[in-house]
Amino acid sequence: MIENSTDHFARIDANPYAWPFDGEWSPSDTALLLLGFQNGIVRGLAAEAERDTAMRLIEAAGRRGLAIIASRRGQDPEGGALARRRAVLGDEVPTKGSPDWQFDDSMSLPPAAIIVDHAGDNAFFGTGLEDSLRRHGIRNLLVTGLPTDGLVHATQRAANDMGFECLTVFDACKGTSPGRHDAQLRITTFGNGLFGAIASAAAIETALGSHQE
Repeated sequence: MIENSTDHFARIDANPYAWPFDGEWSPSDTALLLLGFQNGIVRGLAAEAERDTAMRLIEAAGRRGLAIIASRRGQDPEGGALARRRAVLGDEVPTKGSPDWQFDDSMSLPPAAIIVDHAGDNAFFGTGLEDSLRRHGIRNLLVTGLPTDGLVHATQRAANDMGFECLTVFDACKGTSPGRHDAQLRITTFGNGLFGAIASAAAIETALGSHQE
């Protein structure tokens, strides 16, 4: 059940600024972006806790009427340079159509979720994601995903360049190492939020009126 879909929400206590920068976000202009929550990636990064946090956000966002977008990264069976490079960093890119490529078995996406398939780290490159967001009137993105130092950062930087206001949900993301995760979050907030802001899932749930202790 969608509750009060025309509501405007309070700004989120985020770092380095209260998000969004102009204080304007509502179900009609905000989307929850889920990047790379696939069987092989969740298992490879041992990211079950981050997946579960993202699942809480799916429930909270869906209840308030936010758009939900899930991206799925995959390589062709013959592979390629990008997949080989990511493997060296401990981030295996699953083969399209394989069980590892499918969305995580524990993650239930709503029927209206928008699905984006892509080969690289940037979910905008070579896809219709930007056009879909524009058509839906989306200007704000709540960004979650795996890994932080791959899909999350590349996609958020691209979104920022396109004028979207981004908030990384840091406990619904995980890097290929703790150091890489932390480094990407520092880059995001560099220069008073050069690429956006970061906040916890609890802060978002509080703003959505659905915080769970």
